[in-house]
This record gives sequence, structure tokens and C-alpha cells, in this order.
Amino acid sequence: MKKILIVIIILSTLLAAGCTSQSSGTTPSGTGTMPQAQETLPVNKNTLPMNGHTIIGSGNRTLDVSVDSFEVGSVYDNGNRDITVYIAAINTGTEPERMVWFSKLTDSKGKSYGGIGISHAGSGARSGWILPNITEAARDYVTIHSDLDLAGLSKGAVLDVYFMEKPSDDIPVSMVPDYHVSWIIDPGTIH
Repeated sequence: MKKILIVIIILSTLLAAGCTSQSSGTTPSGTGTMPQAQETLPVNKNTLPMNGHTIIGSGNRTLDVSVDSFEVGSVYDNGNRDITVYIAAINTGTEPERMVWFSKLTDSKGKSYGGIGISHAGSGARSGWILPNITEAARDYVTIHSDLDLAGLSKGAVLDVYFMEKPSDDIPVSMVPDYHVSWIIDPGTIH
């Protein structure tokens, strides 16, 4: 019981610290510059540029993940709207892989939208089985509440994506991410 409590405390501390985890031996790739308007965004040395790719997974089960695109939806009657986030996942391994992921967008003032258990109405994006050498871009979305929120995100944002492996229909999705990747979203991308 004592060991379980220690593990829970360590995991909680790591998640609260906003740690970024990648599979061992993985190095982020991509080129880009941080626009001046993004100097206040919550980035760290592991944050990728918007066109950056990274490998998640291990052994025969790996995916090359990157930002595919964004779509801004129409305004609902209550003033909310959805921002759709597509993450491209290319199976670079030799076995089929399936993931669930949750997206979170944070603007330069630190206001966040989405996250684990929140994006896509709480269910996150769910890929099908991605076969080797095949790409899938599953749809996730975050809900914003006003045109002011949209204006803040249009100035640039950080996209955090939390990936959970889903190897079986019989196993419920864990809310503890297996991988966490962050990208800088260029100003004007979300509009």
C-alpha cells in the first residue's frame, strides 16, 4: 500500500509540474522560429515548432506525430464555438497502433481550453487501428466561449497533446498520458 501511495504522489507531482515525456531516444525535429508575439507563451525547451514532428511509442509500436490542421467552427446559440484540432499520426512501427489523445490550447495570457477529460466533450480524439506506413489524422476539438477567446488564440498559442495507448477494447482508457507533446502554434493559424 505504501508503494502505491508513493507512486501516486510521484505521478501527481509530475503531472502538476507539466512535464513533457517522450519515448526514450526521441529527439524533436522540425525547423521554425518563435514569433515575437509568442514571447509570453508557456514554452519549454521540448516545445516543437508548429511544423515539428516527433516519435512517440517504443519498440515495434511507434508513431510519428505532427500538427495537421485547425478548423474554427460556427458560433453556437450560447456564444461558444469549437476549434477542431487534427493531429497526424504516421505508423512508423511494424505493428498496428491505436491511440486516444486530448488537446489543450493555451493563449499568451495563460488561458487554456480543453485538456485531459475535457476536449472532444471529454472523450478526446480516438484513432482507429493505424497500420504500418499509414497516416491517420483523428479529430479532436476544444470549446471556446467568445470572440475574445478566439482573438487571443489567433495571436499564437501552445498546443499540448496528451496521448494514451489503446491496445484493446476491453481496457478502459487511462487518464494518465503515456506521451505528452507540445507545439507552438503560429499567430494567424487559428482565425
